[in-house]
Amino acid sequence: MRLVIDTNIWIKALVSEEYEIDCAEALYCFLHDKEMELALDFNGDILTEYQDNLQEERSFQKCMMKLKNEKRTHWVSSNLNKVHKNALISRGFHEPEDHVFVGTAMNADKIIVTEDSDYGVHQEAEKQEVFTYMKEKMGMRVMSAEQFSEEQV
Repeated sequence: MRLVIDTNIWIKALVSEEYEIDCAEALYCFLHDKEMELALDFNGDILTEYQDNLQEERSFQKCMMKLKNEKRTHWVSSNLNKVHKNALISRGFHEPEDHVFVGTAMNADKIIVTEDSDYGVHQEAEKQEVFTYMKEKMGMRVMSAEQFSEEQV
């Protein structure tokens, strides 16, 4: 299974001031399941965002080294087709970096784990159109850290 892990999961799992146990559990499940791979984009935008936010975290560097040593990174295009991109923008999903994460997930196994409210993963009323579109029209699985962990048990 090739999936995208949003930056906020890493931050909330590894940065003590931001720590959330659900994110730590999700990351633990991912790191210890050898069948799962981290999907990253060919352009390196996701890795750059990770580094920009986590470069000082030794635990993050160790996690990435583990994935590299186990050959569990999977590089794909982050291109998001124009129909989906325009549909998401019209629903208020407009941040370019989020489009990279979604495009990467679409070109992997259509799975993203996130705590970003822009995805509507926690039933945020103003983002339910985004969540529903991704699920029903794009065939994506958009999961919170808690949902991902529960699915792994």
